[in-house]
Amino acid sequence: MEKIDVIMITKNSLNPCLKESLDSIFKNIPVNRLIVVDSFSSDGTVDLIKKYEKVKIIRKDCKRGRARQAGIKEVETKWFAFVDSDVVLAENWFNKIKKYITPEVGAIEGNVKIWGRIQKIRPMGRAYTNCTLVRTSLVKDIKIPEEMSVFEDQLIRKHIEKKGFKWLKVSDPCSVHMSTSNVLRDSYEVGRMSGKYKLFPFWLYMWSLFVVLLKRFLGKPVDLRIQLRIIKGYVKGLTERF
Repeated sequence: MEKIDVIMITKNSLNPCLKESLDSIFKNIPVNRLIVVDSFSSDGTVDLIKKYEKVKIIRKDCKRGRARQAGIKEVETKWFAFVDSDVVLAENWFNKIKKYITPEVGAIEGNVKIWGRIQKIRPMGRAYTNCTLVRTSLVKDIKIPEEMSVFEDQLIRKHIEKKGFKWLKVSDPCSVHMSTSNVLRDSYEVGRMSGKYKLFPFWLYMWSLFVVLLKRFLGKPVDLRIQLRIIKGYVKGLTERF
């Protein structure tokens, strides 16, 4: 395959591993251009990125969804990759992931090891764009809501699937995701975005709540607040549809 563009969104992303992430991109992907959408970082993020060749930097004050859309707009290759600034790509990442390309595939999500554990593959679970290969023609027309700061990856998946293409989740390659995300903090907005933009059915969150309650009853360490905040956000999102 010819070279591909890579999209990275940043905002004060120097830590935990920006340099390692950039090095892994240029080592393991045939980069046409690295398109960086930066929300006016002040920690040296942009200074570091400028040290690399074949880089296009867009300074834009927006949330994650619109940042991804801005990056997509600049893509000029048939396929491109989303790689987050806190992901260090697996060895030979591109050569491994491109093997899954078939005419009906629209995106291929690589696996990650996060917080010391390899992520379990759930084919119908929420999508992630931390290290994902995407067919460009399917998303050039996407319109991501300006307010979307989380869950934009699931919206991108729904957009691709509505066009009749598959979103694959694969176990190999498996990269390292040094995530600093705050799951509890983000949970309300995850629920609100899901409810407002019809990204997952409500019954699925209620089932998840039941599972969490069961685990808690059995004495397993779970944070019930996360699921309750998601459901609260989902209800709020439902009211905002109208």
